[in-house]
Amino acid sequence: MAIRRMTDNVSVISSLPDTPAPPAYNATVMKQKFDEAANKIKTYINDTLIPDMEATSITGYTAVRKLLASYTSAGAYTFRTSDHPSRGNVYDVILIGGGGGGSTSVPASASLSTGGGSGAVSKVYSATLSGTYSVTVGAAGTSSSNSGTNGGTTMMYSGNYSFFKTAPGGSGSSQTKKIGKSGGIGGSDSVYMDGTVGYGNGGDNDYGRGARGGALNDDVVPAQGFGAGGWGSFAPTCGAVYIYGYEGV
Repeated sequence: MAIRRMTDNVSVISSLPDTPAPPAYNATVMKQKFDEAANKIKTYINDTLIPDMEATSITGYTAVRKLLASYTSAGAYTFRTSDHPSRGNVYDVILIGGGGGGSTSVPASASLSTGGGSGAVSKVYSATLSGTYSVTVGAAGTSSSNSGTNGGTTMMYSGNYSFFKTAPGGSGSSQTKKIGKSGGIGGSDSVYMDGTVGYGNGGDNDYGRGARGGALNDDVVPAQGFGAGGWGSFAPTCGAVYIYGYEGV
């Protein structure tokens, strides 16, 4: 929220008559006039400015962004805001779906392998969260000689589903359809090459790099990070969830 400005008039003394006189301006009234501007400023600071600052989550102004929780292994978890408080109950959430698995030709050949797509990336900024949330990190797909399986969906939701966010996993590839598609926004499809021009790879996203192909299995670079696609018989990686909050400075 925005910080409200002070609009009270504090030109109290200059607005007095040149010769204040009783009964309108006795000693008690004059003392109050001299304290009036200071009291208005005090009231604004205590009753308006400080509450507004405490409810504001502007990075670098009254609060700094901090990683509060991360879940980087496939499985189910519970996130409680009481365990991870944030200024103004404001949180940023990043979800990454699991990477899709690749496949290899029969007999296996690195130059004839296909890649799996990467998991989608879902980013939610300035979400107001309070209470308990279920978190599921999508598993990595699997690879086989014929067809890789899809990566798992990563999700986070409240008990009444008032907050429900997902990041689908990347699809697996096969020797028939060749390319594994990304899970959605933030991810990429895999690349297929038959060995005559170059070599393929699994899909990438901002948080993971898919397995890179090579002329020989020894030349293949494994998938790295989270939600990266596999390639050939080389495994993809699982998804992840990062939850950021704001802390007063």
